[in-house]
Amino acid sequence: MKNILHALEQHASVFVEPPDTAAGERFQREASAAGFRFGDGAKPTERDMGRVMAVHADRTVAFPGICGHIACQCGAKPVIRFEN
Repeated sequence: MKNILHALEQHASVFVEPPDTAAGERFQREASAAGFRFGDGAKPTERDMGRVMAVHADRTVAFPGICGHIACQCGAKPVIRFEN
């Protein structure tokens, strides 16, 4: 989680891409504990993990749409590979 918080000091948002289910679940737990929430106030642990998540400096998380997935793949914003 430290690398995500560090990246958010320099960028308004970053993409988080866990390589597998276990890493995604760990991201959800750590993000919830760090105070991250969806726009409606739900904790990351209360939702299914997406293949890619957008994480914003205001500590909100979101499911990026197709444009977000394209931006992630082309390097438009920093992508953090959340490893186990």
